Amino acid sequence: MPEPTTPAHGPEPLELSAGVHQLCSCDRSHHGWLCDGAHLGTGRVSYELRLSEPATVQMCRCSRSHRYPLCDGSHGAPARRPWWKPWG
Repeated sequence: MPEPTTPAHGPEPLELSAGVHQLCSCDRSHHGWLCDGAHLGTGRVSYELRLSEPATVQMCRCSRSHRYPLCDGSHGAPARRPWWKPWG
């Protein structure tokens, strides 16, 4: 069995062509990271990404990114304990 190329909660590379892309931010799309309108009725909106040239973008798989669905490196930060649970 081949080893995965990215950690379980690390970023996932996505190659996109130049142009405007609507990225899924609700995890309901049947087209992976590309929005198909499945978010309608959830109160969420798609993330619009405009590229002037083809690029590989890093997509968040841990859901902790402040720029979700794009990765901002939050997966590498230590998990914070809830404010209401000060003990271990």
